[in-house]
Amino acid sequence: MNCPKRSETALLHTLTRNYPELLGVEKRDLKLEEIDPDVNYCIEPECEYDPNAEADLVIKNALLNDGSNANIAVVGNIITRVGSADEINQVTGSATKILDVKGNSVSPGFVDSHLHLDVAMQRLGTLTIEDVSTATDFKKCLTDYAKENSSLPILYVFGLHYFDDPIIPAETCRQTLDKIVDDKPLLVFAHDMHTAWANTKALEEADLLHKMPPYPHLIEELGLEQKIIVDSDGIPTGEFREPDVYSFLEGPLHAKYPSSVEQQLSDLENVCNQLAEHGITGVHRMALSQPAEDLSFLLLLLELEQQGRLPIRVSSSFSSVADHNMLQDIFIGYTARDLLIKARNKEITAAQLHDSILELLKDAGTDRHEKVKRMAVKGGHGENHPVMDKLLKVSRNLTDIIFKKHIEHHTKRKNPHRKSSMPEHIGYHAKVRLDTLKVFMDGVIEKDTAYRLDKTPSQGIPEFNQEDLDKLLAFADRLGIQVAAHSIGNGSVKSMLDSISKTREINKNIDKERGYSIPHRVEHIETCSQDDLPRFGKLDVIASMQPLHERPPMTMWHTLVPKSDWNTAFAWKEALVDDATLVFGSDWPIVSCDSRAGISHAVTRKPWYEGARNQSLTLEEAVAAYTSGAAFSEYCQNIKGEIKAGMLADIVLFSGNIKELEKESFNLEIETTICDGKIVYMKQESPILRD
Repeated sequence: MNCPKRSETALLHTLTRNYPELLGVEKRDLKLEEIDPDVNYCIEPECEYDPNAEADLVIKNALLNDGSNANIAVVGNIITRVGSADEINQVTGSATKILDVKGNSVSPGFVDSHLHLDVAMQRLGTLTIEDVSTATDFKKCLTDYAKENSSLPILYVFGLHYFDDPIIPAETCRQTLDKIVDDKPLLVFAHDMHTAWANTKALEEADLLHKMPPYPHLIEELGLEQKIIVDSDGIPTGEFREPDVYSFLEGPLHAKYPSSVEQQLSDLENVCNQLAEHGITGVHRMALSQPAEDLSFLLLLLELEQQGRLPIRVSSSFSSVADHNMLQDIFIGYTARDLLIKARNKEITAAQLHDSILELLKDAGTDRHEKVKRMAVKGGHGENHPVMDKLLKVSRNLTDIIFKKHIEHHTKRKNPHRKSSMPEHIGYHAKVRLDTLKVFMDGVIEKDTAYRLDKTPSQGIPEFNQEDLDKLLAFADRLGIQVAAHSIGNGSVKSMLDSISKTREINKNIDKERGYSIPHRVEHIETCSQDDLPRFGKLDVIASMQPLHERPPMTMWHTLVPKSDWNTAFAWKEALVDDATLVFGSDWPIVSCDSRAGISHAVTRKPWYEGARNQSLTLEEAVAAYTSGAAFSEYCQNIKGEIKAGMLADIVLFSGNIKELEKESFNLEIETTICDGKIVYMKQESPILRD
């Protein structure tokens, strides 16, 4: 199960697929040869530190992952010594905090290399019903939730599964929900986020409670009528299928009931604290194909860090949508990354950084509409094109929704970094990074939207055709931007590897000047051809996978993928050949973010059938996928991912020996999480010996 794109972006993709002659032009606005290559952005240099400085924090009697025993000294946010008790005593002073872990394991902090902080924030304060399987339990859960949250103006519910006897009948959807909640909008989303169900109040406030046709703008033009279920009178019943259709419901409601910036900051702090409790000191936040959302989120991250409220590191990403504006998306993200670099080097202040990113955010939210307006009178289409009027209206509506969801709340505020209480500059080792372009190549196996070599692709799959993907990779790589591609099917994986191979050849002189190749990433890789597995190592491509997505037969996944392809499904072990880099994530909140469970599952995984190849990992390999591999993927191998002098002090302390994770049922707790030299999570009984 994987997180789908934002609903408004799903509609934009549908629009692009149906009118390629209108929206498929101007992809060559930015030409590769006209953009100077970025050869200056480089791997993070080693930290400077004084090994003789008095320690702020000492960790005593630690068992390291290599089996050795050591003590650890931390000054500020850097590990300055790892050695014997005598060596650490030399830098222990009266003000040094001491943690005695009594011979238990101490590891580099875990990094979840694929999750969705925005979705986790959206689900705070909502109801999750993944385990509900009967109509009686469904009604009780929603009734209790509504009573406990009577002050909320709108109610969101996530995780409902599909059943042969549906809990929410399509024909009487809103009436079924009205019996539970009828005084405010109620939205229920399926576990796979491909269906939304709404009560009458939600339909009213989204202006959808009327006879259809007429349908919302473009529904008829795009042939989406069948995805809005209507009754015998033509009135929507409340069931909306697929994000591109329920965007007409969700978008207006989200715009009408937005979260304030202050609430979003609080929610972001909350979800990051939850991650810290799991021993996670860093995450790779994966974008959901809405460029404006990515820059809006970046502003939140920077403000939270400058307030001293961001407990973990966040390596964020930005999106490029497969349409006429795809290269401009990349350039906007590159500009934001460049601004962050300047801010880290104190060339601009935090306040100037905020103002500049806000201007980029406005551009990201309006640029597509401006191009559609220009296309109306350019390229032979003309204002009299039979659908141009509707196209302009839909483009305007989408732009308005995006503005209200992701931009307006920032424009209404004064620059928060101009307050006297805020630091003037961000730190060099700031917790927030933006190095990655995230794109979608396909969907999921279960919905038959994965791009597979054994099947004819469905409409719009892959989302980037090979020519456009080649152009995108070469352009991003030239700018020093890492590309991470959602690629479930083996066709998508092959397409991405083919593009990276071409890019390596096109930009080989640039790589030579840089001194390294950009570590591009392929995300998920649920299926992969045998011929492509060795290419990850040969092309220096990162295999980014999620161990808790793998489940043994039989699931719907296994019924849809031929057994002949099972040997190379979720092929963690074989993806590591030729010194390839493997990183692990969770897809949280879709799947648990417990890295201990991910490591245990990766180590104890069994072959799916007798004679099948074993794709399980050693403990060392699985831990590396959450630590040193993740550090390499974000250019930080010199400062993260190991416990040794000169590394940033991102550390997790356990209640026992990490080898416990070699068992399917393990008993190993997270005792303390340290990020940037500060304790960000500690169980109450953890032993601080002296302050």
